[in-house]
Order: sequence, then structure tokens, then C-alpha cells
Amino acid sequence: MENEDLAITISHLIGSGGAYVGEKLADRLGIPFLDREIIQSVAQQLNILESEVERREERLTTFWDNFNRSMIGLSPIIIAEFPQLAPSDSELFKTECETIQKIASKSSAIFLGRCGWDILKNHPNHVSILLTANHSDRVKRLCTLYELTEQDARKLIKTNDQERDAYNKKFTQKNWVDARYYDLCVNTSSTGWDGAVEIAEKCILAKIKK
Repeated sequence: MENEDLAITISHLIGSGGAYVGEKLADRLGIPFLDREIIQSVAQQLNILESEVERREERLTTFWDNFNRSMIGLSPIIIAEFPQLAPSDSELFKTECETIQKIASKSSAIFLGRCGWDILKNHPNHVSILLTANHSDRVKRLCTLYELTEQDARKLIKTNDQERDAYNKKFTQKNWVDARYYDLCVNTSSTGWDGAVEIAEKCILAKIKK
């Protein structure tokens, strides 16, 4: 498929099949699905470990994280030992934002999460997709994927949803699950993951042919 400037963003609730749908769409459309690549690029630019980027993505640091960081910044002794402080939430977001925009300006790609729905809202060929799923199906998926108990899966979903809500609101000042911000919203519990891929592909082709 030849659409050099096609930018597809997939926002998703944890356990709703975001990575699966993104990878399958990438195969069908013949364009890259970018997830780990963004982590690698951001880690390199900020001179931090990839695991640190991954740990902090789409979640805000706690009060004590910020307090400890400020204390480090105030201590000349600690500064001498640790000249490279961990980036703030704003620095991390800015770097991810610039990385996503740079990639989208040069080639077609599918982006997963990271406020891509808002970052690329002015891209001329942007297609935004939101994936949701019934709570019970999300629980089952996480139990299988991470070998969790049902109780732990429910806790993970609650925490992840809260963290993504707070992160998106801070950097976009919008409710990221508001359907008005998307070209397509799909409940994968109703369609199945492969069904969601089919629907998403039709939506993308319909929009770019206008």
C-alpha cells in the first residue's frame, strides 16, 4: 500500500488487543507498527535505560518520585555523583511527542498509545482508533498473558486505567476515551480481535480515499 504519509494511531484499554490489532493492520497495509522502536529511540535521546522509559510510559511519577528528584537536584554532592538525572514527566512526554511527529512526517506508520491520538491530530492523513473491551474479557486476557490471578488482573486494570486517565488529561487536557476524538471506536469483545482488524482496515481505506 503506497501512502507515504499515513499516520494511524491506536489508543486502547489494557487487555483489549491494541498490540495485536496494530500488528495485524501493519501486515495488511504494508506499513510499520511502531512500539518498541519508540522506546528505543526515546531512551537513546534521553540517555536512560529502555526499561526506565517503558516503566514510566503513560503514567505520572508520584509525589515522592518528584520530591526525591528535587532533593537530588538541590544537593551538589549527589549532582557530582549522578550528573544525569532522570527526565521529568514533561521532558519524557516532549521527547516522545517529537519522536512520533518526526516519524509521521517522513513515512507511514501505526502508533500504539502514548497520546498519539492527540499528538497527530493535525496530520493530514491521520486515522485515530480507540479499542475497548468488556471488563471480564480484559481480566481473562491479562490472566492468560501475565499468568495473574483474577484478583491481581482486576487490580492491574484499575491501576492502569487510572494512570492512563491522569497522564492523558495532564498532557492533552482532554478525556482520552471520548469517542468524539476518534474516527473509529471498537469494542473487541463484540467484534473479536480479527473482526476489529477488518473493521479498522475498512475505516482507514474509506477515509484515505475521500
